Amino acid sequence: MPFAFTDVEVEIRSNIRTLFRREWDRLALAGTWWSGAERGDIARAARHGRFGGDAQPSSLSDGAIEAAAAIGARPAAIRREWVERVANDLGYPRYVEIVGVTSRLAAIDTFHAAVGTAREPLPEPEPGEPSRSEEPQARPGAAWVPMVGGASITQALSLVDAESTAQEDMHGPLYLTYEGMAELDYVGGLSRAQMELVAARTSAINECFY
Repeated sequence: MPFAFTDVEVEIRSNIRTLFRREWDRLALAGTWWSGAERGDIARAARHGRFGGDAQPSSLSDGAIEAAAAIGARPAAIRREWVERVANDLGYPRYVEIVGVTSRLAAIDTFHAAVGTAREPLPEPEPGEPSRSEEPQARPGAAWVPMVGGASITQALSLVDAESTAQEDMHGPLYLTYEGMAELDYVGGLSRAQMELVAARTSAINECFY
């Protein structure tokens, strides 16, 4: 079974193992704009960009490979002009789905590095066609991609609803639920102040400009 973590010296909460398995199930399935095989290729391109190794055959266009590699390995270098160029090639919805797949993979891979274990092998893709469902309420604005509502982290992937839902699903076990972010006196192993100190330091190291 994936994400058993039998070789780590720290206790891994059951909700994290469950979350990661759920994300692997999501990764294997067709998404909104990419098939399961293409989503797997997005993940491989992101890992190759971040960790190197031999490039593998891919069903993706050069633009999609470039996007996955940049988001996975060099997000601090991304600028609006680059997003516009890539989205002009792929379309904004396909780009946003790449952001979702790649960013969640980065969180999982980083977790594995933190607990001192090897990265989980990617899942085998499942057959099926993307739903290609549009989000009619998304509009261009201050953000670099169209969103539903104002530009914010919680709305960042709202152009592709399934990716926005997956982001929220991962947010709770690894940090706080969206609702829980309003609880400034929250304590869960660390106090809220300690959690925010770690988050702020991590953001600074990653050159997050939000």
